[in-house]
Amino acid sequence: MSELVARELTARAAGGVSVIELRGARARAVLEAACATALPVGALSLVRPRAEGLELDEALAWCESEERAELHVHGSRPLVRRLLELFGCSEPPEDRGSLERRLAEAACERAARIVLDQLEGALERACARMESCTEAQLARELSALRARSAWARTALEPARVVLAGPVNAGKSTLFNVLHGGERVIVSERAGTTRDAVVERVMLGHYAFELVDTAGERASEADDLEREGQRLGQRLRAAADLVLWLSPVDRPVPPPVERDGRWIVLQSRADLGGVPSPHSLSARAAPEAARALVAARLREALMVPEDPWQPGALVALDGGERATLARAQAELEQGRRERALECLRALRAPAR
Repeated sequence: MSELVARELTARAAGGVSVIELRGARARAVLEAACATALPVGALSLVRPRAEGLELDEALAWCESEERAELHVHGSRPLVRRLLELFGCSEPPEDRGSLERRLAEAACERAARIVLDQLEGALERACARMESCTEAQLARELSALRARSAWARTALEPARVVLAGPVNAGKSTLFNVLHGGERVIVSERAGTTRDAVVERVMLGHYAFELVDTAGERASEADDLEREGQRLGQRLRAAADLVLWLSPVDRPVPPPVERDGRWIVLQSRADLGGVPSPHSLSARAAPEAARALVAARLREALMVPEDPWQPGALVALDGGERATLARAQAELEQGRRERALECLRALRAPAR
């Protein structure tokens, strides 16, 4: 049997469940190692795959044999990418024939415009223009293309943003404001939110997967609430960004050392305190809260207000972004023609 190969059996888009297949030598053993448990052949097992000591998700595992296994996880793109990396694989490159499907599945209007530009010949136009570039000009073009592709990725693959914070921090109120409707119950009673609620929301030109989670508190929580808190912790570990709300009247710092994924905002600003660029009140000033969150998410993701540049070439997935990196590396070694060959092959079907 060949070396281990992992691939996603379900469509490469956000959804309820994503299924990852492992085939090849030691497929079962690799999955057992990731889930830190023995997995019987021919039966479903409830598992919690881990990476770097953190639980990534609660999932179902099924082993057909030693050489074929499946992992059924929540349909989060960041989660699936992290698991594929854990298995030593990456998402396969996009072939040109799949562009129409990507257009139909576009997460937002800007994503659709970006894909439509590729269908209408952005690659051919870019290659024709770059053929006549000097090495210095080509280097600038490649740098701009890689930056543009990084921005477009946020439009094409909506980031998952987990709302977190202590109980009664205003998470559910903010969730409804960002969603644009009464999606979750809002109450002054602590511990109202028990389960995670996920919705696609639009903030400016970008779509996001927004997750409302149970509030954090060490005491008074019953078993169901504590399970909701544990679920929230797992979701935070797998999120692209965590939006931590700390009420102005009773500030609570994040439970972990902040990194680039964590955005801390002061909530319930209508209750008093000193106004700051990081404070909001979803209840008293919903539009201002919405604008602040959108701006902070763009800042954290390092993307512009609008990711679309009409007619421009964009790398649509990880395989294409890797091809651009190879093109830039070839150019840095003085191999201009090889760099151009990488660009010409950008959307060649995988064989």
